[in-house]
Amino acid sequence: MPTPRSDRSEGGVPPQPREDILWAEVEARWDDPAAHKAYLARWVDLDGLTVAGRRYRAVLEARPGDTTALAMKAEILKKATVVGLAMLPRTAPTPLVGGKWKRRLILIAAMYLASGAVYLAWKLLGGPTP
Repeated sequence: MPTPRSDRSEGGVPPQPREDILWAEVEARWDDPAAHKAYLARWVDLDGLTVAGRRYRAVLEARPGDTTALAMKAEILKKATVVGLAMLPRTAPTPLVGGKWKRRLILIAAMYLASGAVYLAWKLLGGPTP
């Protein structure tokens, strides 16, 4: 479970205090929305958002109707959705014209025309309607 660490710095980013210290600050300022926003702003990946989600879930287990915890749970879900979607691979769509798509479209059109011709011949020769 990744948590911000205070004993090292990576890439010139100042080290962050441990997660339990951050959570204690949130609990001390529970009625302050800025404290919750600052806590969530520290988490930029799914692992970190999972940690935050567990914290708010524990609060909801203890106090099921806590509106702040419910709001933050919804915020975590939104943020996790955005992060998850950003992680999806981006590939260019296959062009519909040219190559195998063109052959497939021609084959479908030929089959459609052939079935129409068979139906028309059937009708002209006086066969029963299907």
